[in-house]
Amino acid sequence: MRRSALVWVLALVGTMAATAVSVAELYDTPTKVQTYADAIATDALVAVNGRVEGLDTLGGIVQDEFGFLAAFLMPLLGVGLVTAATRREEESGRLEQLLAGRVDRRAPVLASLVVVVVTVVVTMVGFAVSLVAAGVPTEGSVLYSLSLGALALVFAALAALLAQVVLHARAVYGVALAVLAVAYVFRGVGDVRGWWVVWLSPLGWAERTAPFGEPRWWVLLVPLVVAVLLAGAAVVLAARRDLGSALWRGGAGPERASTLLQRPLGLAWALQRGSFVGWLVGSTVLAAVMGSLAQEVVDALTGNPALEVYISLGDDPADGFLAMVVLYLAILGIGYVVQALGILRQEETEGRLEPQLAGTVARTRWLGAHLGVVLAGLVVILGASSAVLGLTSASVTGVGSVWPVVGAGLAYVPAVIVVAGLAAALFGLLPRGYVAAWGVFGGVTFIAFLGAGLQMPQWLLDVSPTTHVGTPPQGDVSGVALAVLVVVAAALTAAGVVGFRRRDVPRG
Repeated sequence: MRRSALVWVLALVGTMAATAVSVAELYDTPTKVQTYADAIATDALVAVNGRVEGLDTLGGIVQDEFGFLAAFLMPLLGVGLVTAATRREEESGRLEQLLAGRVDRRAPVLASLVVVVVTVVVTMVGFAVSLVAAGVPTEGSVLYSLSLGALALVFAALAALLAQVVLHARAVYGVALAVLAVAYVFRGVGDVRGWWVVWLSPLGWAERTAPFGEPRWWVLLVPLVVAVLLAGAAVVLAARRDLGSALWRGGAGPERASTLLQRPLGLAWALQRGSFVGWLVGSTVLAAVMGSLAQEVVDALTGNPALEVYISLGDDPADGFLAMVVLYLAILGIGYVVQALGILRQEETEGRLEPQLAGTVARTRWLGAHLGVVLAGLVVILGASSAVLGLTSASVTGVGSVWPVVGAGLAYVPAVIVVAGLAAALFGLLPRGYVAAWGVFGGVTFIAFLGAGLQMPQWLLDVSPTTHVGTPPQGDVSGVALAVLVVVAAALTAAGVVGFRRRDVPRG
């Protein structure tokens, strides 16, 4: 857990520092800052990043630029660390051995929450130091850092409670991400419409602290009280429920495994199904919401040409906006493949892989089945979410058309499978270092979301495979570039397969 916590701290603080420094260098005069504030203040972008108070300050710009990433990464920090130390340890059987001695049943939950608190505190200190070093006022820097830390603690406490309620770690992730999606929608609708529902969202609580407007320190009490209540409920349930059980277990499964489930491909699908459905639902919901906002963005650009400069939509605002959203969907696709291939590592560390390979199933066949299921799932996720984006933007707002958007989404498949190939290579050659795949995901996400807006150098943009796809459907896609990406992905995957065939299983 300590290694995961360290990776989270380094990734988050590094991202914040890079964002703050880049913003400070780019908006180095009051005129530029004010121009940014005037350009970004549209309902469509408020729905995406939130209603930031104090956009006419350097800190407000940092909050706006970092807001979309923080809305997902900070909750994932809390959920990931707590789930790994509680429900996942319980599933593996290690927690039962630990609690067979004199260790209190509540200790794992309390220990995981303590580790998260320490991790969040270190991260908040890093955030505040980064902001102050970039020239952001100290009071606003501290309040903004505390608001993000409180957001992480709420979802950490939620994950601790869910670990007592549901039976599997993947269910904890699924429910927590569903809560996050609802919170995002509540915050977006509340901000755009001015409704009170924004106060039902943990994302809204972080936003309402207004660190760079008129600071509201008292708002921090809301997430802290909620976190304490959720954590307290988790500790009480941990002391009372049966170890290895959960408050909600679901129905019993079939008496016999189906013919498909007895084959590597069927088993791979059974293991990957939950992850696939979760990412598919999340991607299509995001596509539907963003597609419904397409006309508002186009209208905003028509009335405010300066906005085109800041969000880089090019000569055609409609296609530029759709290109930006398709890129977001591709980033979600990368998250899906990294998480889905991470299931293979879990199968190994939790002792379920070795019995499968002890029979007649060859290693190459087992790994190939999982890679095939993940690749097929990726194509479906990108294709379906792009279709939803095209349909909503065309039918609801009259912006764009369906098939070009679907083609744009599928054009990112080669870029995504490069990251999938890297993840497969890590699993086959350096399984203990698989967490680095999440670091790659974070780096690609940072470049995709903030690279153009912060005017990063071209060599840094080229590090991300998504850069080489272009900006479909706004611009042409190079077939040569896509072919090169496919070759790179194939080489990385082959290296992973060869490494997996030759290494020991399991490797701790």
